[in-house]
Amino acid sequence: MERLDLDLSRPPPLPGTVEECHRVIEALWRALGEFQQIQARVEELEEQLALGSDNSSQPPSQDSPKKRAERKGKRPTGRKKGAQVGHPRHERALVPAEAVDEVRHYFPHGRCECGGSVAVRGFRPHQVFDLPEIRYRVVEHRVYEGRCGCCGQKHQGRLPDEVPRGQMGPGLVAWIGLMTGRYHLSLREVEALLEEQWGLRFSLGAISQSQIPLQAWLGPVYNQIGEAVRKALIAHADETRPYRGRSIYWLWALTTDQMAYFLTHYSRGKGAAGELLGDFQGILVTDRHGAYNDHPQDSHQYCWAHLIRNLERIAGRKGQAGEDGERLLRAARLTVHCGKLWQQSHYPSDRYRRRLERLKALFRRELEQAAQRHGDNKTGRSCRKLLDDFPRFWTFLDHPGVPMTNNTAERALRPYVIWRKTSFFSQSHRGDCFRPMILSLVETCKRLKIGVYQTLRTICAQGMAEGEVTFRLPLPEPQPLPVASP
Repeated sequence: MERLDLDLSRPPPLPGTVEECHRVIEALWRALGEFQQIQARVEELEEQLALGSDNSSQPPSQDSPKKRAERKGKRPTGRKKGAQVGHPRHERALVPAEAVDEVRHYFPHGRCECGGSVAVRGFRPHQVFDLPEIRYRVVEHRVYEGRCGCCGQKHQGRLPDEVPRGQMGPGLVAWIGLMTGRYHLSLREVEALLEEQWGLRFSLGAISQSQIPLQAWLGPVYNQIGEAVRKALIAHADETRPYRGRSIYWLWALTTDQMAYFLTHYSRGKGAAGELLGDFQGILVTDRHGAYNDHPQDSHQYCWAHLIRNLERIAGRKGQAGEDGERLLRAARLTVHCGKLWQQSHYPSDRYRRRLERLKALFRRELEQAAQRHGDNKTGRSCRKLLDDFPRFWTFLDHPGVPMTNNTAERALRPYVIWRKTSFFSQSHRGDCFRPMILSLVETCKRLKIGVYQTLRTICAQGMAEGEVTFRLPLPEPQPLPVASP
């Protein structure tokens, strides 16, 4: 670009010829074009700096200090911390007398200060809970051998089928699986806890090797969960990125309110989504990730929380784009509020439905106007993409009972994310395959309110004794969706 050397302290000289005028005008146009490019780049960088968990898919842990301060900024209530005056009292219920391990009696003095005798009329129970001293239990199995006195042939005893062939019993293998899969401890922490709490010393390799048979024993229950969740009428799907280490697998989740099924896959594309969904024919609730778009449009619900975050990003832009984003954001929030009221009324009221239909028409009209107004720039492209996805946001109107958000799947993935952040996580292919199995069992047991440790112990005991696990979880049958009144 040709530079114009102008002295701003005095008016610039007028060009003398027509050619000079054209040269100056062309230079000004080029400068204006470069200025517009620089301005667009500055706005793009400012938008990236403003990204956070409220307007993008970025997790809250990666928010800037400014964003965290804004998120934590709450109006003070003026009340002190802790329990408030007049709150309902909560006390631990007493254990029944037949469940008490030891009873100690404390009687008053038999003689009063006045000289009279004291008659005992009752007592006040005071129960103290404590943990027993822990010690591991060792059973030595002695296998004898002998020799025939006539021919000299050797004869040897044989261990029963129910005796483990390794040094770890079903309770220990189940406990290791519980510590890793439920409480997200690393193998080194499990090694340290075994020695500190139980006085047991097992090498890191032995603890890791204990997951090999457990992975095989979890297979039938894992398949049961996968088959059951694919028969559900409503399911939520989501995925999360792999650990930034040796693992290259993405973790996928297909969940309901009673079940959670996890799958690891090297891809984040449609092939992995198809493997996760299998023959699922119900209503699918997801974010706007395109890998799920092979699912039929009339039974696919997009998450409104993700939509609001996308609109927050548009509303943060300057000029007309920000104004259009604000209008779309208000319409989206009003839709979510009205949808919650409709769901809380159990769908008998037609008033909320009519209001949602009006909001649907308003939201579409605003999107069309914004797409036409902004043309082919970033905001216009975003609005046209929302128009393409528009039917997938309103499936809940045609199928009452379908949630408007994908919180069920995101909550299911949360323990995995915590596990990934607080330990070395998986360092091998075997570990990548073990994680979805143990997570599926743990999360499903939590939803069914079943003890995870007892379930693991039953599975390990069957696997060691019989070689085949026949245990199955009491998974519920699919329930019909509520129907809106005509």
